[in-house]
Order: sequence, then C-alpha cells, then structure tokens
Amino acid sequence: MTRVSGIPTSRAANFIKFQRDPLGFLVDALPMGDVVSLRTSSFRPTFVVNSPDFIQEILVHQEQHFRKGRSSGVLRRTIGDGLLTSEHSVHRQQKKYLTPVFYKERIQTYAQIVQEETERLADSLEDGVPVPMHEVMMQLTLGIIARSLFKTELDADKAELAAAVDVTIRQTAGTIFSPIIIPFAIPTPGNVKHKRAIRTLEAMIYEAISKGKRDPDAYADSMLGLLLDTKDESGNALSDQEIRDQMMTMLLAGHETTANALVWAWYCLERAPGARQRLHEELDVIRLNEESSGGERLSAYDRYREMSFTKQIVQETLRLYPPAWAILRESEQELVMLGDHFPKNSSFLISPYAIHRNDSVFGDAGVFRPERFDGGVSQWARFAYFPFGGGSRGCIGSQFALLEAGIIMGSLAEKFHFTSTSGQGEAEPEPLVSLRVKNGRWMVPERRQNQKSSEKMKSQSLE
Repeated sequence: MTRVSGIPTSRAANFIKFQRDPLGFLVDALPMGDVVSLRTSSFRPTFVVNSPDFIQEILVHQEQHFRKGRSSGVLRRTIGDGLLTSEHSVHRQQKKYLTPVFYKERIQTYAQIVQEETERLADSLEDGVPVPMHEVMMQLTLGIIARSLFKTELDADKAELAAAVDVTIRQTAGTIFSPIIIPFAIPTPGNVKHKRAIRTLEAMIYEAISKGKRDPDAYADSMLGLLLDTKDESGNALSDQEIRDQMMTMLLAGHETTANALVWAWYCLERAPGARQRLHEELDVIRLNEESSGGERLSAYDRYREMSFTKQIVQETLRLYPPAWAILRESEQELVMLGDHFPKNSSFLISPYAIHRNDSVFGDAGVFRPERFDGGVSQWARFAYFPFGGGSRGCIGSQFALLEAGIIMGSLAEKFHFTSTSGQGEAEPEPLVSLRVKNGRWMVPERRQNQKSSEKMKSQSLE
C-alpha cells in the first residue's frame, strides 16, 4: 500500500500559497500524509516529506542517490564550492579535512573566545536602553566566528561585514524559491548589490589568508591554519579560491544561523517567565558555587557543562524555530523507498519547522517548554527532531553551535533579562536562507537585581 498521498489543492493554488507563506503551507501539509505529492510535472515531480522514516531514507540510507540541486546552485553564487554546496566525492573529501576544526579540544578553546566576546558585549549594554537584538546577535556571532576560526579581530568592521552578510542572505533567499533564476552575470540592482556585498566579505577573507601565509605559526590552531596546511589527494596545497570558499561557507552558515536562533530564544523566554526564572536560578547556583569555592570562575567550557537547563532552552528554541527550516533534495535516478517508487529528478522538500510541530510526537508542540528535553532527544524517532539535518550532510559544526548559543545565553542571562519594546506585536518568522524574526526585534536589556547589588557593593568597596 502506498504511503504517498496527493495534495487536494491545484498546482497553481499551491504555488501561490507557498510563495506567500511557505511555513504555513508546509505546516498545513503535515497532516496530509507521510509523503505528499504536490502534483507537479510528471518529469520533475515534487513531494513534501513528513515521515521520519522517509527522511532517514533520503538523508541517510539512500543519500548517495540524491543531490542538493537547485539550492546549491544558488548558494554557490556566494560561497562557491564549499562544504555546503559540494556534492558526493568532493563533499566527502572536504568534510574529511574540515572535521578536525570541530574536534573536542578545539571546541574547548573556542568556548573561551565565545565567553570573552559575550562579556565584551555585556559590558557595552546599558540598563534600560533598547537595542536591535538581531543586529547585536549578528555582530556578536560574526566576531566569534572570525576570532575562533580565522583568528581575525573585526572590531570596527563588524557592522559593515554583518550588513554584507545580510545582503547575501536576502538576495540568496529571494532566488532559491523564485520560479525564474536571473543569471548572476546580468547587472540587475539585486545582483549588483549582492556582488558588492560578496566583495566586502572577500576583502576580509583574502586579507586573513595573506596574513596566514606570512605568519603560519600565528594561525596554527585555527581553521585558517588547518586549511593552509591541508593537501589534496595529489599532495598539492589548497588553492586560495578553495580556502576562500570554505571560509565564506563558515562565515555565512556558521554565524547567521546561531544569531537567528538566539533572537528567537530571548523572545521565547520573555513569554515564558517560568522558564526564564529557572534559567536565572541555574546560573545563580553556578555563580554561588564558584564563590563558595574561593571565587575562582570555572572555565567557559566547564561552566557550559553545568548549564543543563540552558542547553534545554537552546534545544527547544531549535525545535520551534530551526534555522534550517527547509531541506531540499533531488533524486539522481529512479528509486524505491519503503515500497514506493519515485522517478528520476524527483524533488523532495523536508521541513524541520513543520515536522517539529507534530502534536502526535511532542504533545503540546506549539508551546515553548524546554523541560521536554529532560529525557534527551533519544525519546523521539531519529528524524522527529533534527535541527541540524542528518546523514553525511548534517551540520559539521552542530556541537560548536550548541556550545556557542549556550554560553552566550548563560553569560548574558546571568546579568540581564530582555524585554521587547512596545508596539512590535508578536514576532513573525521570516523564512530566508535561515529562519529569522521578521523585521528584527528591539529589546530592552534590564540588569538583574542581584547584578545591580553586586556592582553597588564593588563601587562602595572602591570608595
């Protein structure tokens, strides 16, 4: 018996609805069946995949029969042939030489950088003065990526580089789901703006490559140093172009996604006072334990290991608002999955955003409830919860992303809680390349009372 069902609406109606509200379209398709045919062309049929076991077939068991296809072609305009866009043997080779970037011992070193950059941000925030949270988180995570992976201090360039990333993300998102892809060589206003943004990012990257070649010892423990030391299968050093592509990939995929997730986390906590209180209590216990042990602060990595509820907040945010809200695959041959036949060039649309909202799996799936992760992720089917994708193309930096988000949340929430400024209404998701809060979010950092008391005591002791 087939597990493929047809969508009841017409092809034209589906196209219009998806263009207007892709997230709503995918959530509405969730109860329609395990695999939902959108009744498109018989030569290039399109399916929405809702069942975890079918997703596992596509991303793991039969992944060798699929390509990323159209999405990679569009992303390649910006990041070139990096890990995110390469296919098959090239992807396997790139993943092999990039994996050491995220070894545990390196992540422990990155943790300290995350802590330092976040504390610098905390020192710059003024009690009661609103900030554009999306821009603040973007600049913070951009600085972290530049320092941890490229050993580059951005300082005054953060705002300009973050703006360039924003342009590339918006232009790319506008193209991926467009029915017509205008060639990049045509000087439309969008293409001109996009290329200018790429040049801005490349200037930083090529300067870092040049410095790394002049002083390799100074970059030895960074991703850049690793790339400069890497040899291909013929024993040749990687070209500057390939190094540029990998750095551009990490720059775009490695910071914008985390920044978006953090904005959603602050927003969700504002609307879940119980969860926010539990977060503050956890952080206060860690701080008090440090003080009772002689006042010596734990290392950033050891502190992160103590933040069990903070981690659950990050996991729950990624459930409700996964940055990678859609995964696209195209079949390279006719194939059979779980008894159903699919023709060559079939397109499959997988949405973690929709699948994470399955009430039959999560119960109150639309509610922000971090404690649901008390039992870990193994309580659900493998692809019922998968914010970082899966298979060989799963996010290589997932552990770093979780650590980064956790340390940032812990460091800022220890000192502040954040409240949205009035007049903004409910936050709406904006599905670009990753899932943003539409129009950003202005929030007010309000210093916690225990922090105010602590600062007052320090001031009196200095007097």
